[in-house]
Amino acid sequence: MQMNLAEPKTSRHGFTLLEMLIAMTVAAILTTVSLNVYSMFHHGVVATSDNYVHFATGKAQELRCRTRFVRGLPPCDTTSGESRASRGAIRARF
Repeated sequence: MQMNLAEPKTSRHGFTLLEMLIAMTVAAILTTVSLNVYSMFHHGVVATSDNYVHFATGKAQELRCRTRFVRGLPPCDTTSGESRASRGAIRARF
């Protein structure tokens, strides 16, 4: 049996250690970058949600106050900048 060293071995199974290390390094870099991008996205969503909750709460309070005003109940104390005189002028119209 004579081996010809010029012919490459074609029955290679699996990966070499160097190929596995390179693949793991690329996977680690991609994972790190994607987690950082997701973290920035998540913080943006949380901030937007907080802003919306604050806005919606203010609008709901304003609607409650206007509903009390239209029903003829005493106005609620708000710090929206409306004076009692302007409320009285509006009440006179209704």
